[in-house]
Amino acid sequence: GGSLEQSYLEEGFLLEKKIGVGQPKRIENAKILIANTPMDTDKIKIYGSRVKVDSMDKVAEIEEEEKKKMKAKVEKIKKHGINVFINRQLIYNYPEQLFADAGIMAIEHADFDGVDRLSTVTGGELVSTFDHPELVTLG
Repeated sequence: GGSLEQSYLEEGFLLEKKIGVGQPKRIENAKILIANTPMDTDKIKIYGSRVKVDSMDKVAEIEEEEKKKMKAKVEKIKKHGINVFINRQLIYNYPEQLFADAGIMAIEHADFDGVDRLSTVTGGELVSTFDHPELVTLG
């Protein structure tokens, strides 16, 4: 509660979102990867499709393969040398835990305007694939 003369504008951008569980709450010298990518398991996403299995073991095998794919995706993201990952889409528990284990702050559900402005403010580009870290400009 100061006076109007004491007010000032601070450089930066405010993104009002929650940080993942067990992840750092404060990052200095942030290396930000701004993304628009699904971070849920690669469940079959074709409308009306079904998978038939004859045992719960088969279901467990499918789930294990999905986890392996997600871990590989997180590893590709980590190869960008980041300490902050901001995604326009949902981040499920498993990848959130992988980010926490790596000391990476992960923020999900940043709306499209938010990631677009964040990209502009930080100079980082919005990406959806992670195969070539050397071609990506971080924020």
